[in-house]
Amino acid sequence: MAWARSLLSKRNSLTFRLLVGASLLCGAALLAAYVVLTALFNMHLRNGIDADLIDRVDDLAAELQIAPDGTLALAREPDMPRYNRQLSGYYWQIEAEGEPVLRSRSLWDARLPGSTRDLQPGQIAFREISGPRSERLRVAERMLDFGGAQKHVTFSVASDLGPVLAAAEQFSRIFSVTLTVLGIGLVTALVLQVRIGLRPLDKIKQGLAAIRAGTRQRLTDDAPAEIEPLAHELNALMDHHHSLIDRARAQAGDLAHALKTPLAVLRNEIESEGDIDRGMAIEQIVAMTDAVQHHLARARAAGSASLLGVRADAAETIDALARTIPRMSVERDLAIEVQVETRPLWFAGEAQDLNEILGNLLENACKWAEARVRICGQQAAKRILIKIGDDGPGIDPRQHVTALRRGVRLDEHKPGSGLGLAIAQDLARLYGGTLELGQSPWGGLEVSVDLPAACD
Repeated sequence: MAWARSLLSKRNSLTFRLLVGASLLCGAALLAAYVVLTALFNMHLRNGIDADLIDRVDDLAAELQIAPDGTLALAREPDMPRYNRQLSGYYWQIEAEGEPVLRSRSLWDARLPGSTRDLQPGQIAFREISGPRSERLRVAERMLDFGGAQKHVTFSVASDLGPVLAAAEQFSRIFSVTLTVLGIGLVTALVLQVRIGLRPLDKIKQGLAAIRAGTRQRLTDDAPAEIEPLAHELNALMDHHHSLIDRARAQAGDLAHALKTPLAVLRNEIESEGDIDRGMAIEQIVAMTDAVQHHLARARAAGSASLLGVRADAAETIDALARTIPRMSVERDLAIEVQVETRPLWFAGEAQDLNEILGNLLENACKWAEARVRICGQQAAKRILIKIGDDGPGIDPRQHVTALRRGVRLDEHKPGSGLGLAIAQDLARLYGGTLELGQSPWGGLEVSVDLPAACD
């Protein structure tokens, strides 16, 4: 009872909807079965009576004799006790214009009312009338034309519908009780089926409660095929949640480690009795600023990579960077060549992160280029590939891995923090992409970035 009250109080539940919908369909099906089958049974009984009445009419017609003077007579009356018993409910009658009516003894002194319809010779018609005892009668009538005697003779046979109606009523009563019991059984089976069928959802609910309580880490994979994708998606969501937490802890540790040394140097410098080395202090502050920017960029990209439906046009970003970055080096005349095969070139991520990746790479290319920089972009399947090459001195292939390390500067004569390539690589990896170093057609460095593409 408590379960039923809980079900009624939550009418937006799946259990309530399934039970109500299935019960309505079951009730409608049983009601339709009751109406159709009772109608068929009643029609079957009436068809049986009609067939018997036709046989009796044919028997009377076969026994009819017409004397030379035109009078009607039966060679042999139907040998059935029910036609001889007074007011038995079974009657026959033969009538012709201008002739005495022939009728069964069961009619006594009564007479079957004449038909109100115009019968054609040989035609059989059925009607229902009230009999001598006010009983309900089913009457079959046939009019035959005896050409030799030039007489139209009408044969009528009546049968009491009381037994038929009683049988139909009894069938209807028994059948309605049977269908009611069947309906109750079906609804009970539906309740059990719904409860058993939705039990895996209760297990998932219990599993989530256990995960929230800290007693479990994941949902079980033992689930029905219809619910298995839900369990997998929830497990993937929790794995992603744990990975974000682990990544945040790792980034916090990296940031603390990156700030530890510059802070220690600044503290020692401040606590020393001599004058503070301003150049060293500024250098440590710049190092801390770069570290903070690096980790903030990684944290922002980590959150953006998990968003759905986010995209940016890489072609527009490339065009904007190609117009902006060369202006920072007004003392040098650089030619920026842009070759984008697909427009728009949709990237599955934040525009700000894409700008950070390509901006660092293009700025690095412009810093080392002699006169030319080329940016190529294309889409292949569900990925986009962007290549940025220059005609500078390039990097020895043996130093490619070293060049991608955070804070590493292969040439101390060029300004910079050594974070550009590392930041671009970290952001690309957070989106499931890759960054590779190679040689451009002009002998300089070429950086290839492979990123996920967004759907149009």
